[in-house]
Amino acid sequence: MSNNLKKYSFSDLLKLGKLRIPKIQRDYAQGRQSQKVDEIRKVFVHSLLLVVKGKRPSTELDFVYGSNLNNAFEPLDGQQRLTTLFLLHWMMGVELAMPGDKKHSVFTYETRNTSEEFCDELVQHEAMQVILEAEAKNTTPSVIITGRDWFKWEWRYDPTILSMLVMIDAIYNEMGDNWSMNLSVCRQNLEHITFNLLNLGDFGLSNELFIKMNARGKQLSDFDKLKSTLEEELQIQQVETDEQGKSLATSEDEENWRTLMDGAWIDMFWHKYARQRIIDTEAIEPEERREDRLKVAKLSEFQFKKLLLRLIALQLFENENISEKLAEASYNLEETKIDNLLYAYIDSLTDLRSDDQHVIVPVTTLTLDFKQLIKDVNSLIFKAADDIYYEISCLLPEISHIDKDERSLFDSFLENKIPNDVELTFYAMLLFLRAFPVFKTKKSEDEVMPWYFDKASHKPWLKNLESWVRAMRNILLNDNNNQRIDKISYSKEATLSLKQMIADLVAFVSIQGMNIEEDGMVVKKFLGSLDKTYKRIDNQSLAEEKLKASLILSNEEWEREIDTAEQHPYLWGQIRCLLNWSHNDLDTFKEYTRKLIELLNSINDNSLAYYSAILVLVPKCWEESNRLYQYNKDRDNSIKRYMRELTKEKQVYGGNIKILIDNWISNYSDMPVKNFLERLVADKIKSSASWIQCIIKNPTILDEAWNKRIFCQDGHTILAQRKTRDSHCFDPVFIYLRNICHENGIAPQKFKLYDSKSEEYEHAFLLEKNSHKYLVEWYGKDGCYSIKVDDNEVVIGYTPGEVVSFMENIIIS
Repeated sequence: MSNNLKKYSFSDLLKLGKLRIPKIQRDYAQGRQSQKVDEIRKVFVHSLLLVVKGKRPSTELDFVYGSNLNNAFEPLDGQQRLTTLFLLHWMMGVELAMPGDKKHSVFTYETRNTSEEFCDELVQHEAMQVILEAEAKNTTPSVIITGRDWFKWEWRYDPTILSMLVMIDAIYNEMGDNWSMNLSVCRQNLEHITFNLLNLGDFGLSNELFIKMNARGKQLSDFDKLKSTLEEELQIQQVETDEQGKSLATSEDEENWRTLMDGAWIDMFWHKYARQRIIDTEAIEPEERREDRLKVAKLSEFQFKKLLLRLIALQLFENENISEKLAEASYNLEETKIDNLLYAYIDSLTDLRSDDQHVIVPVTTLTLDFKQLIKDVNSLIFKAADDIYYEISCLLPEISHIDKDERSLFDSFLENKIPNDVELTFYAMLLFLRAFPVFKTKKSEDEVMPWYFDKASHKPWLKNLESWVRAMRNILLNDNNNQRIDKISYSKEATLSLKQMIADLVAFVSIQGMNIEEDGMVVKKFLGSLDKTYKRIDNQSLAEEKLKASLILSNEEWEREIDTAEQHPYLWGQIRCLLNWSHNDLDTFKEYTRKLIELLNSINDNSLAYYSAILVLVPKCWEESNRLYQYNKDRDNSIKRYMRELTKEKQVYGGNIKILIDNWISNYSDMPVKNFLERLVADKIKSSASWIQCIIKNPTILDEAWNKRIFCQDGHTILAQRKTRDSHCFDPVFIYLRNICHENGIAPQKFKLYDSKSEEYEHAFLLEKNSHKYLVEWYGKDGCYSIKVDDNEVVIGYTPGEVVSFMENIIIS
């Protein structure tokens, strides 16, 4: 059998005769254009050209199965790889026409006549001519080929030909600037791309039997490919050393890796994502049950794959020696792009490993640390008393989650799209687990590794983990920051700062002689003692965490009250306004917390009632930032943003909201918030500006303002459609007049609102009623309006209130 499984190159196979793709095979697919195929093609072509360029000694493409029939070898498995090799050999200038006639290709397709014709025609033309023309015209080889006279029109509809053209372009692009190299050397290197050939006839197997067997099998999953790639990397590292002569990896590492991959690690994912679903499907139909179980099995593997790749990304990204290209791949953890990581990693080592004689890996060359990776995964997993594996963050209470929901930090880290704040919070937890490993035990001496963790026996450790994760979440959360960590350079700086912060915590514990396992307040003591700042960490949020820790250390009741405040989804991890308003007095803090939470709930239900109240109480509440903030989590326009902003005097956070709540406490304390807001408006409306009265009578006017933007110029208050006055702006008085025209059934063609960009009038309102025409305009200064009735002379000097009163009588009468 060993003779039958000898390694072949493509040219070795051609020496056996013609290579023909039989009719039973599908079209060539490696050139199809889809995101998944694009990634597969990119990685495959890259690996082939590393050998062609001499940067990798060899590569093996697994098995090719087939039989010799009618003077040709017909592959039953391996068609896709062989077609790609045919195109690669053509582009490298290998002669691929049949000896003697030169009109037919040694490689052909029986699936379609057009595919066969294309292969025969292609080998009659030199690839280098096509390549040089593509370079000169700054285009692709496929454009040149399809523009040739010999390229038949009907070939454009053959999926195999179209895929071949895509692959030709992929090879061309991957070679890049290397087309000027000596292609004769490249042709020699093609011999180092090999596969094992299994001729079914040599084994007495029929094609029919093989086809049936193959149909029952399955392709390697992405997870299997990841396992294979990482195991190969482990094996390579076992023959490499650092500059001190220490092996990068050992056979023991490989054994541990294999045991854990197929043991505790996958068991945890299986339990988390598949176990309950399998139980739930016991009663359904067998076929549906099989499909459901296959889905959850794939999900378990997929989530496991994401965890490994993202942990690898974190490990690479935290290293200061990382290259720019590898840093970019490590930074982008999106589900659709994370597969590029290993591709970039392997590529970063190409020059070093292209030398067969290399052994020493310089300290400046970044390689995976499998020992650390194994420790990291192990630190995230434990076994409970029920003998089931869990992930460690599931033990943390909801108040430490990224969002106010059931998803643990681990769950958030494995979402399809992972923002930087989530990634960095998870990384902060990982740093804690590295510095202060969870204490796990064995149930019996027969067990290889300790996995059991009794949370009841380690409450102080868990309390410290919760305090750390929650504080880091509060500091890093995008919703809590004005300056977000949304660039690779920012993320790198924040990563290094987190490493420094955990180092500071370790030093603090050592110097103070503390024990994380015995004292649940260690992290709070550390935070309360901090007297430094960290680059790219929101130091306002850090100062807030320091204050909260100090208050809790002074009086344990503060912890309960802070938890009560932060349980509200809008105050999730950020309550500096409450701390500021209460001046560290616990009873005052309780009162403000109760009132603020009630107010926020009211704003969420009916924001217009809040806007009416804040405008009558603090008429100029919008002037400092030219906006009324909204109940959302927008970085620039949210009430959440406003509550972390100091007033101009740098004394109060969310000053206008404090004024509103202070009025509530002082004058209407016993009223629920809805009644308070209504009563406040009723008491203040008559003394309010006319444009505010218009909004109170018709609150939807504010919907005309983009992000509730308000401006004032020369006494004229206007609502802006975009960020500045240069956008279309509306006069709220005129919007009010338009709205009451709608409400009173006046036909739309009888009235018109003119904004700041209207050509005919700038800020005006026109009404036709009772055979009269009324034109109201902003006069341009000193808060004055003009009114013109029919063709009469314009009367100037109307106040907003007089305009409203005059026009209301006309509209309503």
